Amino acid sequence: MKKAKLLTLFLCCLISRQLYAQAIDELGVKKGVKINGSVSANSVAYMAHGIDSRRDPFNWFLQGNLNINLFGYNMPFSFSYSNQGRNFAQPFNRFQFAPSYKWARGYFGNTSMTFSNYTLAGHMFNGAGVELSPGKWRVAGMYGTLLKAVPFDVNNKESYNSAAFERKGWGWKAGYEDKGNSYSISFFKAKDDANSIPFVPADATLTPRENTAVAVSVRQSFFKRLFTDVEYSVSVLNRDVRAVKSAEDSLQGQFNLVKQFLSPSASTVYFDALQAGLGYTGNFYSIQMRFERVAPGYTTLGAYNLVNDMRNITIAPSVQLFNNRVQISANAGIQDNNLDNTKTTTTRRWVGSGNISVIPNQHWMVNGSYSNFTTFTRVRPVYDPYFSNPLDSLNFYQVNTSYNGVVAYQFGDKNIRHGIMLTLNYQLAGDAQPSQQGTEPQKSNFYTANAGYTFNQLQKDLSLTAGGNYYVQDMPGARTWFTGPSLSAAKTLLKKKLRLNATSAYNITRSTVNNVTTRNGVWNNALQASFTPQAQSNPTPNGSGITNNKKVTGRHSLNAAVNYLHQQAVVPRPQFSELTVTMGYNFSF
Repeated sequence: MKKAKLLTLFLCCLISRQLYAQAIDELGVKKGVKINGSVSANSVAYMAHGIDSRRDPFNWFLQGNLNINLFGYNMPFSFSYSNQGRNFAQPFNRFQFAPSYKWARGYFGNTSMTFSNYTLAGHMFNGAGVELSPGKWRVAGMYGTLLKAVPFDVNNKESYNSAAFERKGWGWKAGYEDKGNSYSISFFKAKDDANSIPFVPADATLTPRENTAVAVSVRQSFFKRLFTDVEYSVSVLNRDVRAVKSAEDSLQGQFNLVKQFLSPSASTVYFDALQAGLGYTGNFYSIQMRFERVAPGYTTLGAYNLVNDMRNITIAPSVQLFNNRVQISANAGIQDNNLDNTKTTTTRRWVGSGNISVIPNQHWMVNGSYSNFTTFTRVRPVYDPYFSNPLDSLNFYQVNTSYNGVVAYQFGDKNIRHGIMLTLNYQLAGDAQPSQQGTEPQKSNFYTANAGYTFNQLQKDLSLTAGGNYYVQDMPGARTWFTGPSLSAAKTLLKKKLRLNATSAYNITRSTVNNVTTRNGVWNNALQASFTPQAQSNPTPNGSGITNNKKVTGRHSLNAAVNYLHQQAVVPRPQFSELTVTMGYNFSF
């Protein structure tokens, strides 16, 4: 393990030395030093009348981005700070520094990198990383802290959910790309420090873990039209690094490729994932087939959430007609789980969708889509040795069908533009299998309609929008009806320095449950203003005696927003109102 880390450190030093040598040769002294960025401060005040406050009465946020271009080197730096950060176990406050020069980029501070979907996939870490892309080669590496240590509070059971061991990780990725073809391999390793928390309660389920993940990816084209891609990943997870290896599990993991990085123990498990695709692209059509299989329980400490125990097979054709004025696409496939047959239920899901888009001219746009997702679940009963009668399995079908349609029409001249849009949606969800008592299948219907009109007067920078919405949710034993109008207006003043926006919406909700009807009305109003004065100009004489105006790069912006919400009384809640005021300042340079 130490040898591997020393080797990685040596490679980083060697790469840095090569970069430094090359940078000296290509140093653009004439470019000088340039600095740009922005700093913003925002505050939010809140108050409620008639109910308890649903958020803090006051919050503030401070954010900044700074980029220093030093003789051709880009060195961006960003930070964010908030009073809310004090309330989080993994604080919101962060700092980031990402310098770059030509094909080299560095990552320092709180940042994230992605090697593959099943190794390191966007997980935030506090440390350092580098990405190099000289020519056709691609090299990346990282090292840092993925989680900070958060101790247990024995007097607060809720703290058990936020407690964490300190977790450090490191990894690298190497690849080669040429004319759309690519070949890469990535490695990622993370381990918790079991001594980073002084005390772990006996009833806590938190354990220090260790993970190693490797992924190999290949993308290859044939005959300029046919292409294929394959990615295979293996993840080795030790659920508790404190477990002692015994003679019984001495053979466990003996034949895995990463055994030298993680010694097998009674708590070690192994996962793999496979993604593969095959496609063909014609002159006016294309077709692609994909296969994905993720082992049950697949876990990598380099990603936050992964869908596992899943096998997915799809085919997706598409056609473009009449100079791309008509585009038709479809997607169909099957998805199932319980790949290792250890669960009592097996779910099979049929996936089918289609979309057609027609744009005959610059005035009209029509789009329609259809999707039908069918889920099949087989529930196998758990065998009871004390119950002699055989138990039958249960087959359960669930259907989710959706229809969508959009029609838009635009007309007008160069000064005045009008737009009309209508959106319709229907969705059906329900059980496709009748019950044994002969009752009808349980179904739910959802209807949605939105209509809007937009008026733009370009010379006066004025826009008005009026719309309405209608929504019905019809379920067994319950029906919800929701409708209401909305108005909005936007205007710029003072030579586009001041921007005003006002919105008002009133919605009525009527719900019937078990023959009991309730009615509720919500009125929501918002007013926003943004003032951005233009950058000032300083007169500077030139050599010929003519005065030039040198533009100052500083740019200030003030913004404010007021939101007022009033909701009528509904049993058992009384009427209430909420007022939220947001103010902010931004300076860019």
